[in-house]
Order: sequence, then C-alpha cells, then structure tokens
Amino acid sequence: MSNTAPLGLGLIGCGAFGDFCLHAYKTIDCVKIAAVADVRTEAAQAFGRTFDVPAYSTLEELIADESVQIVHIATPPSSHHELVLAAARAGKHILCEKPLAMNLEQADEMLSAVSTSGTIAPVNFVLRYNDVTRTLKRIIDSGILGQVISGRLTNGASDSMLDPGHWFWDKKISGGIFVEHGVHFFDFYNSLLGPGTVIDANTEIRPGTTQEDRVMCTVKHDSGAIVNHYHGFDQAAVMDRTTHHMLCELGDIRINGWIPLEIDIDAAVNESGAEQLAELCPGAEIKVTDTFDRPRGTLPSRGAPRDLTKRISLHYVPNADKQTVYANSVKDLLIDQLSYIIDKTHTREIDESNGRAALAMAQQACILAGGSQ
Repeated sequence: MSNTAPLGLGLIGCGAFGDFCLHAYKTIDCVKIAAVADVRTEAAQAFGRTFDVPAYSTLEELIADESVQIVHIATPPSSHHELVLAAARAGKHILCEKPLAMNLEQADEMLSAVSTSGTIAPVNFVLRYNDVTRTLKRIIDSGILGQVISGRLTNGASDSMLDPGHWFWDKKISGGIFVEHGVHFFDFYNSLLGPGTVIDANTEIRPGTTQEDRVMCTVKHDSGAIVNHYHGFDQAAVMDRTTHHMLCELGDIRINGWIPLEIDIDAAVNESGAEQLAELCPGAEIKVTDTFDRPRGTLPSRGAPRDLTKRISLHYVPNADKQTVYANSVKDLLIDQLSYIIDKTHTREIDESNGRAALAMAQQACILAGGSQ
C-alpha cells in the first residue's frame, strides 16, 4: 500500500471522537486528511485549522470536494441514513459510526445505494481490531477450553456527561441504548460465537423521568452459547466499567474494559492445552493451581471423557495503555477498509453485512422489550 497514492478522507462530525480518529489517521501512510464538515461552523473551522484542511458546514460541500474519496460519518444516529445515501450516490466510500441506521428499512436502502455505486459503508466496530479480541477468538476456536456455554456482558456506562437534554436520551435521535450502543457488543459476540438471535429483552426507565437508562437482553448464538447483555447508563465517570465473563466447558474466561486490555482464564487443561495457551498468549503469567492424578480420560464433563492433568490460571495483558490500544484499533480498521478499496481481493474483517446484522439484533431486542423499531 505504500506505493499507492494516499486516499483523501473527509470527516463529518467535528466532535471529540472525530478529533481522536483524525489524530490516529494522521499516522497512516495510505490516507490523508482532506476535509472536515459540521453544521456547527465554529467546530468545523477549529478542526480545519488543527488539521490544515478545508472546513465545510454541509455534507454537500464535503462530498463535492474532489480530494475526498472516503467519508467518515461521526454524527448522531438519526443522521446516518441521509448522510450515507448522499455520500454513496456521490460515489464516495464511507466509514460509518455505529449504528448503521435507525432501523433495517433505512439500512437496506443505504446498502442498496452503496452496492449500486460500487462503494463501501462498513460500521466502525473497533472491538474486532483489538489484540485481546483476536487472541480470545483464537482461544475459543482452538477448543482448548471446550465450547463456550454461556456469557455475561455487564456494561456499567457513565452518564456524567449526559445531561437530561442530551440527544442520547431522545430515541428519535439515538434509537435507544440497544441501537446506539448495544450494536457494538452484538457484533463483538457474533465475531466470537457466530451469529446470534435475541430471544428475550427488557428495558427500564429511570425513576421520575422518561429516560430509558438500563436495558438487558438474552442472545442465543449458532454455536449454542447463551449470552446475557446488560447496559446501564447510570455510573459516575470514574466508575465507568465493562466486564465479560464466558463460561466454557473446561473453565472461565474474563475480560475487562470497554476497550479490552486483559484476559484472565481459570481452566482445567492437559500439558498440550497449557502449551497452546502459552503460545496463544505470549508473555502471559500462567500458574498451576491444582493437579489431577487420574488415568487419562477418567475426568468426564458434559458427557464426554476429558484428558485433564492440571488447573491453571492465566493473566494476559498485550498492551496496558488504553489510548494506544484504542488508537491502534481505529487505525487497523481504516487500513483494513482502505486495503479493500485499493485491492478488491483483500478480505475485510468488517464489511457492510456486520453493521446490518448487529442492527437487526438491536431492532429485535427493542421489539421484544415492548418498544418499536
């Protein structure tokens, strides 16, 4: 890719996340920041000065700029439909912040326009482009711990910056927590456990308000795993936290952080399994916590004989700096998409189908919870 002229990227939505992304993109050889836009003229102009690029107040001006080949849409969810359609019809590639759209009807119209124009419009699902996620996927696929039977996501998110008038609480703008936020985690678990179907859901209103601040649902994946999702926007900023717990046939996997930074495993394995885990998690701290003096295959579980010789604990931290991990995830996702734009034989980790699949699950969760989408 270094021999290819950089592609010009235009950002629409000059907020804090847009700023974070552009600073990460500056270090990528195959892309150049070409323009920015925001209906808030002062915000756009400030970004223009910071990144030394033209600043526009409308998408129409941005997509008319011939130096822009790919548009990163970082605006509230209710605007995605109109903006993606306009960019696709102008022949621009698109990177869309989650969710893809407010509902499947919008999503299908958008993806039809993208297909017709021969462009791309993936959702920025950064959790897939993370060393912890990639390692976790390899561990699950290896079968060392048997199948994942169940999982639990607990997302205690901060509402410290979400005053009562914030657009996040207006479901006509955000789509609600399942749509605006939950899609990240629907896609995350789909990547690990195969496609999922929401089989139960509920929402809770904050007492004395109309704010839907807690949602929960149960997802059954094609692998057979059952995963419970909980999202609550009710924490002080200093206590914002996300945890994942997966119960496997032969042990537990725990990861922490909205941006996953570490893996903890408590499992029963044999010598070969312990060696494989050490290879998959280079540099991990591994301790033997128990040994089993039994003949091979005489310690069955879930109706199958198991060759287990010891119980181990594993702690793996590939990179402890959250901002570095986050920035690298954003960069890797964009590089993946640019690689495909340049060479259509490249297989992307994320494509248009993933954004639609996660939105379909969010929509089903809203319906089961008694809402409408």
